[in-house]
Amino acid sequence: MKKVLFILFSFLVLAGSVNAQFVSGNTQIMLMQKDGDRDPPGQIGDTSPENAPQTRGVILQPVCASLYNKVVTVDFQTAFSAVTVNVINETTGETVYSELFINPASFSIDLSGKGTGDYMIEITSDEITLEGYFPL
Repeated sequence: MKKVLFILFSFLVLAGSVNAQFVSGNTQIMLMQKDGDRDPPGQIGDTSPENAPQTRGVILQPVCASLYNKVVTVDFQTAFSAVTVNVINETTGETVYSELFINPASFSIDLSGKGTGDYMIEITSDEITLEGYFPL
């Protein structure tokens, strides 16, 4: 009887750990600044000590996005007054989602009715423009 209980308990522990790995299996979407946002302001050329590049520490990402079960979840780490979000099917060039959010903290986009292919998410505010690519 002890052996049967031990086997049953071991099976439950194994099943629980496999389920925990599956639940946490989100795909992170890497968001990068668009090229125009990286252009240095002002003069380009000779640098003086006053306008020399500054050493920086770790820069935290203002927006995080993940994909799980054809649902894109976007979490904001920084407060933005207004954000426009576009999701574009890169395979067909079709805009499948577009919305303006006021003071967003987090939202989800359900893409379960959309076809497979490569998609791009673009998050635009007055301060920054981010884009990321993901397969669906």
